[in-house]
Order: sequence, then structure tokens, then C-alpha cells
Amino acid sequence: MQTTDVFDVIYTHTEGEPLCIIHSGIPYPLQSTVLEKRQFLTQNYDWVRKALMREPRGHNDMFGVFLTPPSSPDYDAGLIYIDGETYSHMCGHGTIAVAMAMVAHGMVPRHPSGVTTIRFETTAGLVVAEVTSDGAKVLHTKFENVPAYVEAQDIKIELPKYGVLHADIVWGGNYFGIIDLCKSDLRISPDNGRELIEMGLLARQQINAVYPIQHPTQAHITDLNFITFWHQPTIEGAMYKNVHVFSAGQLDRSPGGTGTSAMMAMFEARGKMGMNQPIRSEGLLGSGTFEGCLLGEVDLNGKRAVRPTVKGTASVLGTARWEINRDDPVAAGFIVR
Repeated sequence: MQTTDVFDVIYTHTEGEPLCIIHSGIPYPLQSTVLEKRQFLTQNYDWVRKALMREPRGHNDMFGVFLTPPSSPDYDAGLIYIDGETYSHMCGHGTIAVAMAMVAHGMVPRHPSGVTTIRFETTAGLVVAEVTSDGAKVLHTKFENVPAYVEAQDIKIELPKYGVLHADIVWGGNYFGIIDLCKSDLRISPDNGRELIEMGLLARQQINAVYPIQHPTQAHITDLNFITFWHQPTIEGAMYKNVHVFSAGQLDRSPGGTGTSAMMAMFEARGKMGMNQPIRSEGLLGSGTFEGCLLGEVDLNGKRAVRPTVKGTASVLGTARWEINRDDPVAAGFIVR
């Protein structure tokens, strides 16, 4: 009989965007930080990422998270976000989902007040989630993200058929190149998925070619992976509709949590929203919205930043116990382009 490794996971979705929560099977080094845990994963368990994110267990747009033990009493758990190509510093739709799943599955004590606070350690920094319950029903998550800020404005890009456009580079837990399509013919719709992917990857290539990235307080963050297209909303009451293109051409189905954080920082910097002004963001599917708000200003090593909160809801889809035989090249994960 072949030796296999076993991993328990929980599957969720947040406005259509999936999450595979990997919560067992990894012997993390004791008292290691979340960055040390990520390095441990990349050196020893990256095959788990590939096996669970890619076919035959996953798919091209699968997203996941390693739910880890905390590194200190300051945290309740660690979050290391992944997809079939790489690792992300933070994820908002994932934080909404994993926090709700932890409460629903009894992975953290449920507070008798109905609001359970979970302090997450991420490679972007501290993220604090508040999960609201009503009896046995888990309703939603609201989290305060890491501080967001605008790194650059009006970077020129040129896209086939659409001409010259401009991008703002904004940090919201990941770096985003945000592109306004309000005066463009390119529309955000599942029917235009292939074109959005092609234009997003081309825009990212152009931005990265002219603008190097370095986070002001996190030395390990030097990458721009996400391109956000946005235009007028289709849901009444939403401020905008957007889609995030990332990694090898994945499309975020949800409004995006780190994306909502970045969009609010961008709007605030341009005088289009203020502090303590709730907004709603719409995603690719148009199935629902996230609620965002800015709580105030902070300083990031000399850069002005804002404190974003994002609120949304997720659903548990099911659980699985996966057996992975590392000697099976097909079951270990593959990609078809």
C-alpha cells in the first residue's frame, strides 16, 4: 500500500469566491512567526498548496488559506493565503469566510454577547475580525484590515482596443493597480472574463515594468499582483462595480476585501469619500455587496494611511478529508491553460 498524507479542509464561498481552509496535517515549527511558517510551507509543503488548489481537487480559480496556530498570545490564529500559483499577503473575502467558519465549527469559543473577536496574524500584519451570531446562526464578519494607502497615482498604461488609461497603485493588504473604466467600453461581467484577464495581465506587466514596489513598514512586501478594473455599479446603493485580476489570470468573483480597502483609500485620496462614511462595493457576479468604511488616519513610516473596515457574509459549502500520494504526479496537482 502506498503511503499518503491526510489533510482536513473546510470549503466556503463569499459572494461566489471560493475558499479552501486547510486546518490540519501541517507540523508547523513551534513559536514560529507567520512569515517563518510561510517559509516552512514553501520549503516543505508547497506540494500541498498545488495539490489542493489545482486540478483534480481544485480548479484554476480556487483560492485557499493555511489556518495556522498563533505565534504568540497576541493572536488567536495565523492566516497564510494561497492560490494555484503563489501566496498572497492578505485576503478579505477569505478573512470573512474563515472567521465565520471558525465560529460555526467551534474552532474558537463563541462569545455569549453574540460578537466573537478573532485576532489574525497575516503576512500583511494584524487583522481583527468580529463575527456576529444570533443563537446558532452565524451572520457575518466585520474586520479591521491593515492600514491602506495610495502609493502612486495616474500611471499611464495602454491597452489594445481601449487606448491610454491610468492606474493608481494602492496598498490594501495587497498592492493593487486600480484602473477606472467609467469612460471605457470594457465592461465588468462574467461574459467578458477572458478579455478582463488578458487586459489585467497586460496592465500588470506595464505597471511592474515602470514602478518598483516596497511597503514602507514590511520589508518582505515588494510585489504588485492584483489589477482592479472598476466602473459604475449595477446594484442599487453600491458605489462601484469592480473585478480583481491576479496571479496567472484568476478573477475574484467577490467584491474583494483587500480590494475594497484599496478602493476606499483611492477614493478618499481623490476626495470622493470621507471618514466614517460607509460604502458598498459590488463584485464580478453582482450577487451581493461588501460594506466598507474608513475609521481614521495612521502613519506608516512617514506615509499617510487610512484604517479600513470591511463587512460581508460567507457560506460553508462542506468539508473534506483529502489523501495525497506525493508519488502520483496527477493527483499532486496540475494546470491546463
